[in-house]
Amino acid sequence: MVPKMASVFIALITPVLLVTVGVLLLGGSTATVFGVPLILAFMFIMFPVTSLLMWISWRLFDKDADYHLDDLDEVRAEVSP
Repeated sequence: MVPKMASVFIALITPVLLVTVGVLLLGGSTATVFGVPLILAFMFIMFPVTSLLMWISWRLFDKDADYHLDDLDEVRAEVSP
């Protein structure tokens, strides 16, 4: 299965761009959120955001994809002694 470019962009490229731009913009900041440096708070926020983007990508493009699991079972049966 070849992934769709939109799926790859949403799930992989967008989080990388967000983290890169966020670190570049917030790296020199001395601001804090509840006593936590802003850059650290941003990075912790990016964990669920990245998971959300991956879920959106799966939901829009990959949910109904055919992964040929039956073919894998046949190959496994041929290889097993």
